[in-house]
Amino acid sequence: MDYIDELRDGAGEHFKEWLRALAAGEPSARAAAWGLRLSLGGLSPADALVRVAEGMERYAGHHRVLYAAAVAGGPYDDADAIESVMETVEAILSDLALPKLAHEATRVARIVKRIRRGDWSEVDISWLQERAALMSDAEILSMAPFDGERLTEISRHVARASTPQVDHWTRREIPVGQRHLVLRESLRGREHATRHSLLSAYLHVVAGDGGATEFLSACDEHVALAS
Repeated sequence: MDYIDELRDGAGEHFKEWLRALAAGEPSARAAAWGLRLSLGGLSPADALVRVAEGMERYAGHHRVLYAAAVAGGPYDDADAIESVMETVEAILSDLALPKLAHEATRVARIVKRIRRGDWSEVDISWLQERAALMSDAEILSMAPFDGERLTEISRHVARASTPQVDHWTRREIPVGQRHLVLRESLRGREHATRHSLLSAYLHVVAGDGGATEFLSACDEHVALAS
């Protein structure tokens, strides 16, 4: 996952269009590159975006939003796309000031923010799931999904799904063979079991924001109702 994958609201597509216009020698595209002292020939869009962020920091001054509009606002200066590229540029510049080891944590924080905001993408979720797959059983077992609830826990263990299951919070499928947490609890004298996916465990344990899982569920249901 690159920073360009974090762009939203068409900003990524607009940025690639600007790069094509720049390669074709289109005057307005060249003007923006000249103003930022950029030479982007041969760079991938992902690498070009980082260079643009660096150029904006050095040369844009108080005109960052104008350059953001020029490189990713599209033909109609799409306000949402401009806001997205501004946010991503700030993330790039913030990360560049940090040790590389810290970059994963800052990306997790940005993805959680997007989940809560409702503009996450499946690229975000896939990136989280890749890291969740590296969790140890001990980390999964440390998950406390009902912290503060009036439940009596009876048992917990890590299992592998023999048939497709459904995560308690995200309502996403736990595929066959995937490790997950199985909790057995008692509520008002009635026993029941819940299953918690690696994605849910990662958000609870590593990201430190288990509440974000419910936003994934709400978004999925909203999309289903609208389709």
